[in-house]
Amino acid sequence: MSTRLLLVRHGQTDAAVTGRTQGRVDNPLNATGHLQAQALAARLSGERPAALYSSPASRAVATAAPLANALGLEVHTDPRLLEMDYGRLDDRTGAELRAQEPEFMARWATDDPADLRMPGGETMGEVQARMLAVVADLAHAHAGETVAAFSHGFAIRSLLCGVLGVPLASFRRIRVDLASCSVVEQGEGGLLLVMLNEVCHLET
Repeated sequence: MSTRLLLVRHGQTDAAVTGRTQGRVDNPLNATGHLQAQALAARLSGERPAALYSSPASRAVATAAPLANALGLEVHTDPRLLEMDYGRLDDRTGAELRAQEPEFMARWATDDPADLRMPGGETMGEVQARMLAVVADLAHAHAGETVAAFSHGFAIRSLLCGVLGVPLASFRRIRVDLASCSVVEQGEGGLLLVMLNEVCHLET
């Protein structure tokens, strides 16, 4: 029996608007982010997920909250759904990173990210391993059901590289917008990408 996994990126924060990195920095949703969360709830309630899981980051939990309220479900947090740990590169703009960390940023733009460690943080390979592990656990716990998992941009893109069986460097060619939904199914044949980066619910 296949498990249908709705992969949701959290809504907008002020840091996202200003282009600041937000790995383990616990930034809240802004007003637009809360509206996006409501739009997601309207869109995903029809999918009737049996369970909701979220990164412990407040921006992810708050994105899940309207759907939880609509369905009368609890939001279960799992630290494996957290964003990539950027270490000392967290809470900085792109301009700041290019000025302050030029050597690392040059490598990040061109090198294989699988084993390239964020200074004081994670490699993308480590992020992918924990994301694949949580998907496997959810598929086992919810065989034949639909579940929703609320996570983050790099975390979701690393997972999608694993689903597609492509090198992690391919994350640079995968777009996962704020408050978007992608769908993965786990069946007997393995992981299947069903939908990528749906944002129709955000159109006004």
